[in-house]
Amino acid sequence: MVRPSQKPARMNRRHFLRVAAGVVAVAPLGRPRALSALDGVRLAVWSPRLAEQTNLFVSEDRGFFRDEGIEMVWVPGLGSGAALRNVIAGNADIGFVGPEAVYFASDKGERIKAIYNVYPENAFNVFALKKHRVAKPADLAGKKVGVISMESGTRYNLETLLAVTNIRRSDLEMIAVGLNPLPALESDQLQAMAFTDSLLFNLQTKGLGAVDVIWVRDYLNLPSDVFAILEKDFRPKRDLWRRFLRAYRKGTEWTIKNPEEAVPYGVKHAVDGKEPAVVLEHIKIRVVGTSQSATTRQKGLGWFDLPILKEGAEVYRKAGLIKNPLDIDGIFTNELVAAL
Repeated sequence: MVRPSQKPARMNRRHFLRVAAGVVAVAPLGRPRALSALDGVRLAVWSPRLAEQTNLFVSEDRGFFRDEGIEMVWVPGLGSGAALRNVIAGNADIGFVGPEAVYFASDKGERIKAIYNVYPENAFNVFALKKHRVAKPADLAGKKVGVISMESGTRYNLETLLAVTNIRRSDLEMIAVGLNPLPALESDQLQAMAFTDSLLFNLQTKGLGAVDVIWVRDYLNLPSDVFAILEKDFRPKRDLWRRFLRAYRKGTEWTIKNPEEAVPYGVKHAVDGKEPAVVLEHIKIRVVGTSQSATTRQKGLGWFDLPILKEGAEVYRKAGLIKNPLDIDGIFTNELVAAL
């Protein structure tokens, strides 16, 4: 896996232009259905369209969704919890959310079904400029620590880190700062920031400077994101979900095999995708990196490692973040992935 501290790889300009030109010439595989016959699927996402999600844009533009009779509609949000709330409220059909959001919602009585392990490897971290000397979780005590939002995976994974290292939430101040914490970090309004691998890479390309990084995966390697739906929609729409997951996985497989050829799709769609070399690095970090694990290499992309999810739920219960034991086997399922 490529770490954010690495410099973006250079792409040969002639090669990039040739690949970029090929985007508009790509014909969808198979025989697409007529547009009027497509099933609309509203995908609630924790963010706007980002370069790290280039495999989704590949599935759109290369016709993988269309070949499955699906028109994917992007529903943006700010944070994993907000994305899941959109699903619960009926504003979206399926959510691109962290497992922690599923824990919280399930603990409150919502009937959620997680059907695909988007990122089986944890992508979250807490970083700080070297001058603040935050090299281990205990060093966060007394610090002002930023998160994207109070409903974001950054907040949830900071809570995870505190829980597994027995640090009290009251020992630090948590502040929501959005997707661009650089001004707050440079003015010392924050001494640390909970972020992801790809977003930290973005800051480093903007001149962030030397940092210490604490990786959450070194303490508890929960998945970064999953696809989740309402349980009541699981059986009635089983065929729709299978088609959606098949199209998504096809785009992911294609992107893993062809990272450079995928770059123009990110450049075309992502709000942070203007630099081809940066998009390529995001593909390597997120799609090639966290989309795969030892388990998914054996079982197939999207497969849940249920023991780690059970461990995470128990950590959350013991820390008081959730009140009730959760039926992880009933909430997270590999049934659809096994049938792809």
